[in-house]
Amino acid sequence: MPVLDFKEIPEAHKATGLQDTFELFARDFLSFMGYKIISHPDRGADGGADLIVEKKRTGVGGETVVRWLVSCKHKAHSGSSVSPTDDGNILDRVSSKKCCGFIGFYSTLSSSGLSGVLEGIKDRIEFQIYDRERIEKELLHSARGLEVAERYFPISLAAWKTNNPEPAKIFADEPSLKCKVCSKELLDKDDKGVITLWQRIRTDYENEPEYFEHIFWTCRGNCDRALSQNIRSKAKGLTDGWEDIADVMMPTVFIKWAISILNELHRGTIYSDEAFNQLKEFLLNIYPFVCRHLTDKEKERVQSLMMIPSYLGGLGYEG
Repeated sequence: MPVLDFKEIPEAHKATGLQDTFELFARDFLSFMGYKIISHPDRGADGGADLIVEKKRTGVGGETVVRWLVSCKHKAHSGSSVSPTDDGNILDRVSSKKCCGFIGFYSTLSSSGLSGVLEGIKDRIEFQIYDRERIEKELLHSARGLEVAERYFPISLAAWKTNNPEPAKIFADEPSLKCKVCSKELLDKDDKGVITLWQRIRTDYENEPEYFEHIFWTCRGNCDRALSQNIRSKAKGLTDGWEDIADVMMPTVFIKWAISILNELHRGTIYSDEAFNQLKEFLLNIYPFVCRHLTDKEKERVQSLMMIPSYLGGLGYEG
């Protein structure tokens, strides 16, 4: 699904004072891509060239400067592709501007007819097409690209950042949770594994407080099973409970966890020194991922989690 809505850029054929925005966007995008801007956008007759740009190429024979004619067509508001009628006489226009290449910069796609025209003249001039998908891919690939995108697509990029959160820069060290079995970095994985809390089995629920002996985080599956088997073989009288780490990293669930821990401590729950230190390490390392808005997917996940009685109880509600 496309991230950037090119309709955020005003239409080019309406005299609103912003009709040059798409050409300005093309200038900033191509500059970001490493092109030198030779001819900038203006409102006079352009002779079939919205911009002229250059780029150096380094090869076996040294450096070569390639000059490109840039043609901007902003048809996102109609949704139409760019046809040979929209972008005609390409070969003559390139030649008249003393260029040797053509760049089509389009907010939609080139039509099959225009693609055929370009294929027919590729033995005489070079050409490149930057359509909406290629433009988006380049912009979302780097921090500098995101800066350009934020300038021209503020609404789209705000939504994208919400659904593609980065950890907040809070501590000097990067957050890290390494699997206790294989030592792989869990925070770099799509499936961030599970955190398992091991507590003593109580025989007297009225007088015996909860006591957490161990807290571990591991990859889901083989690592989790291997660690569980190891603990069960060495320590009797322990039972385990687990959570998806990705769930705890959601802001709403993180709050639930914090409130739940405070409620447990208030009721007299005890953590061994090891378990308490592990708990602090875990919370500190996932906190940079928590300082953000919920993604749309997480909002749905939270709604399903809130239907589970244990989660409602953890938030201080009594069912």
